[in-house]
Amino acid sequence: MNHEAFLSDLVTSLPELNGAFLFSPQAEIIATHIGDSLSDFNPLAIGKRITDIATTASSHLHDINHLQVTFDNMILSGRLLPDQNWLFIIHTPELSTGMIRMTLQLALNNSAQESDTGDRQPEQSIPKMAAAEPAALNEAIKIDTGALMSPGAPLARPLNELQDALANCIGPAAIPVFQDILSAWCQEHKPALATLKHLIPLMDHEIEDREDLNSFHNNIKDLFPQE
Repeated sequence: MNHEAFLSDLVTSLPELNGAFLFSPQAEIIATHIGDSLSDFNPLAIGKRITDIATTASSHLHDINHLQVTFDNMILSGRLLPDQNWLFIIHTPELSTGMIRMTLQLALNNSAQESDTGDRQPEQSIPKMAAAEPAALNEAIKIDTGALMSPGAPLARPLNELQDALANCIGPAAIPVFQDILSAWCQEHKPALATLKHLIPLMDHEIEDREDLNSFHNNIKDLFPQE
């Protein structure tokens, strides 16, 4: 994993995130991406203090793999990864529990994938003859869904709120699922406020539980006021 690139993508993907850093048990920073608003923030000192607390508490309680510390105007959430490093994200109180869980789970999945593939020898590629396909099928339109949701983008707020609402229903899977939904939406409609409503049937299809579906519609109703 390119740690720096992962943290950069993570922080820029959510406007509520002010920064993120990876901290090793050897009390050192592996990678960090801290926003300008936190110029005085010292991730090394914070990482040492928080993981010391976790280690001490673990001797009296069960193993601790998730921490959250609240400051005056921000929150520090941490997750212990399979490689025993800690991922910390710094965010505003507006970031929902579902998005926090989803963000940390994404990092957990990436770390697990890296552990699974890190010990394997690269397999020798075997040349294959590709079947002839129409050119149109090989030229899928590439959609930069990340740009649509990046801070400052015209649709960033409603799209992030929709993803957040989906995360509260289906959990960590919401990030890749929502990216697929966005890609399908962009293939059929021009990304705009007027076409946002066409996302809803695609999202409904991913929510199996009826109560969760009702909750989802209730959470997004303010995005689509009745005319």
